[in-house]
Amino acid sequence: DNNEHPLTSTLLGDKGARTLVLRRTRTVNMHAVAANASVRPACRAARPRLSSRGAFGRAVRVPAHFARSASARVLETRAVFAAVVEPATKVTFPDTYSTHDNTAVMKCLGAGVRQKKIAIINVKVYAVAMYADAVQCASALEGGSSLLDGKFHKALLVQLVRNVDGKTFWEALDEALVPRIREIATNMATAEDAQGNFMATVAEAAEVAEERAMAAMDELRDLFGGANLKKDSRVLINWKPGNDSDKTVTGFEGKLEIGVVGADATVELTSMELARALFDVYLGDAPVSPDAKAAFEAGAAKLS
Repeated sequence: DNNEHPLTSTLLGDKGARTLVLRRTRTVNMHAVAANASVRPACRAARPRLSSRGAFGRAVRVPAHFARSASARVLETRAVFAAVVEPATKVTFPDTYSTHDNTAVMKCLGAGVRQKKIAIINVKVYAVAMYADAVQCASALEGGSSLLDGKFHKALLVQLVRNVDGKTFWEALDEALVPRIREIATNMATAEDAQGNFMATVAEAAEVAEERAMAAMDELRDLFGGANLKKDSRVLINWKPGNDSDKTVTGFEGKLEIGVVGADATVELTSMELARALFDVYLGDAPVSPDAKAAFEAGAAKLS
């Protein structure tokens, strides 16, 4: 029952017995407590909220650690509770995100850090994570393709860990991409047929491809040149392959989307040579972050 009872104790001393009355106690019927608890409304845990707005989305309310919605032309990243933590910077990336058209759920393969040597010190500049359509990626890898060459939807998410002005960010991109674009064009131009003959049409296509890639670079310069990139700014690079093609080095047409998450602009490009050059920066033979490439490959190996 729920009645209250005094709790007494008899103490023995030199002057005889004394009775000490302690505080009152309550006997609780636990069956009644359990019954009452079953009809109480469930407590809802407080969830962090964030409003974001810009080219990657109109105002939305989502968990604060990662989120952006999207318009028809741009990319969306939807928050999930699972996360991947880049060990050197402790930057947290969502384990998955859905594309803005809901055609794919992109899986995080891993994350790494980009460091830049200044004098004799390695300075952490940003963390980078790679995402892929898990089904397409696993199929391509099983067929013998690499993360760079495979025909599957892939993306890179870069998060700055220090303030970087747009001009500096663009100059670093330009320095990394231009030599790669030229190498891609040269390899295309010098390709031979099965008999080892030079192919004039392929050489002409290579020249056109290089011009298209360099024109796309101008759009990137306009995008990042005046950007105010601060610590925690995020840049999303999304590469979605299209139909097969014999006119590109990748062997397929496709779409490349690049933008600053939450900013007012994004660019949509069709140069597969530029797309390959961008991903070669992280997945090629001379990656800017060997640790990141190793993390991506380790994550991809777990898909199959």
